[in-house]
Amino acid sequence: MSNEATKKATAARSETMDEVFHEAMRSYEKALKSGIQLQEESVNLWKELFTKLGSPEELQAKLEAMTAATFPKARKRMEEFVETFNRTSNQTIDLFEKTLGIYQATSVPDAQRRMQDLVESSLAALRVNVRSALDTNAKIIASWQELADRFGPAVKK
Repeated sequence: MSNEATKKATAARSETMDEVFHEAMRSYEKALKSGIQLQEESVNLWKELFTKLGSPEELQAKLEAMTAATFPKARKRMEEFVETFNRTSNQTIDLFEKTLGIYQATSVPDAQRRMQDLVESSLAALRVNVRSALDTNAKIIASWQELADRFGPAVKK
């Protein structure tokens, strides 16, 4: 392989890696924005909920009744979050190792194989993370609905 062809292959690899990295960053940014939006909506729901509550005694009775069921669920959700965080952290480390491995390739076929492995692993991680985010959002919505149902009739806009 000529020196010019090697330079072109290296440039193409670098450009592809840049695209993959930028796409991963865009996906992370979208997920972060969605999380912030979810938090904002949660705050608005809490504010609306508290304005509809009755006396402090009623609130205390409802909270005590809800506490028995809510805290175990909250603990379970936190454990799920920690598991998800650990899994995604390990995936990120694995993907960075594979990214660095591309630059350690000893031949073009080896680099292509490593690049293909990186892309396939990235797509698999993305698929798992999107599914996890969808599942988490569904659980959050269901939990909010359950909480709203416990505090009174459905809120109409």
